[in-house]
Amino acid sequence: LIFGLGIGIALAFALEFLDNTIKSVDDVARNNLVVLGVIPSIGDPEKRKRRYFFRKSPFLGASGTRGLRRRLMTREDPKSPVSEAYRSLRTSLLYSSSEKEPKSILISSAGPGEGKTTTVANLAITYANLGRKTLLVDTDLRRPVVHKVFDLDREPGVTTYLSATTDDYRSLIKSSEIDNLSIITAGIIPPNPSELLGSDRMTKLVKQLENDWDMVLFDSPPLVAVTDANMISQEIDQIVLVVKVGQTDKKAFHHTVA
Repeated sequence: LIFGLGIGIALAFALEFLDNTIKSVDDVARNNLVVLGVIPSIGDPEKRKRRYFFRKSPFLGASGTRGLRRRLMTREDPKSPVSEAYRSLRTSLLYSSSEKEPKSILISSAGPGEGKTTTVANLAITYANLGRKTLLVDTDLRRPVVHKVFDLDREPGVTTYLSATTDDYRSLIKSSEIDNLSIITAGIIPPNPSELLGSDRMTKLVKQLENDWDMVLFDSPPLVAVTDANMISQEIDQIVLVVKVGQTDKKAFHHTVA
């Protein structure tokens, strides 16, 4: 009994020591970063129970998260705790700057499958619900999914403008089922996303969008994997980093912050 108890305690400490992921808000706050909000997990609790019952991993890794349907909870169930958490995040963003109210926000994460697209989509809906003229732009030119979330055609999109195929960005705007919310999808996936996002045309586009819309939200690729988000971050008012508890690696997170 004593031997078994000792092995169990040693195994618990070993698993805790080997787990190098973000586990709490304190892990983020130690980096002198402002925690804007905490979003509960979205999913069917019964499915999670079944996953555990059949001895499959109860944790959703990167591949599991990609297979999960991205939920627009702020539209499906506006009174749910998850929707309220997104509204709280919106409020934090509105009052996070004392100088001026931000007009453009880029949402990203350290690695893939950490919930950045789900966050930016639901956040866009909360801004639109305020009566603000909101535009969601998919600048993830490597694995775009915003068009799937809102059931839209991927083309034409951002790359149509950045490749100089058209000079009128308004022709790329697609309406959604949500009042006050419009979307620009990614378009054709280019061979050189970083160059397009770092071009003068992208800078010009961001300025035009900020002038014509009350709020512009950008979905970008993970910051650790590629440099795409860094290319346009200089033109954006704020950057929001999404961290998933139990999945975001601490080293990747620190590298992203640096």
